[in-house]
Amino acid sequence: MDNKKEFEEVLEREEKILDELVKNQNSLRKAVTDKNWESLTKIINTINSVSSEFLEVDTEREVIQDMMKLNEVKPYFERLGNMRAKLLKCKIENQALSKYVNITKNFIQGVVEDALPQSGNKVYSKSGKIVQPQPQSVVLNLDF
Repeated sequence: MDNKKEFEEVLEREEKILDELVKNQNSLRKAVTDKNWESLTKIINTINSVSSEFLEVDTEREVIQDMMKLNEVKPYFERLGNMRAKLLKCKIENQALSKYVNITKNFIQGVVEDALPQSGNKVYSKSGKIVQPQPQSVVLNLDF
């Protein structure tokens, strides 16, 4: 098989994988914001699998592309640009999700600290070793 035909096939596979990755990242964001924890693990595993597959195919594309001359690759610049745009979209989606998770984590951590202030002092056991202070017991009355 010639490099040009093989390059086209690899590009097609990469584009399909990227489309699947974008779709799964949208599902991931929805699962996190909707707090659908059951589907979250499944989606994360799928994304990891798809990402690994993309890395393999992308490495294959780079090897083929390196064997081709510039004028042979030139007709594919638009497709390569579209793939880069999809990768950028994935990166932005990851950053937005990461920011959302960090903001939520910091908010919850602040609420817990305000509700259950812990001593900043070191706590020592009877044998003189430093131990982690245990959170105070809390009883919530949910009957309004």
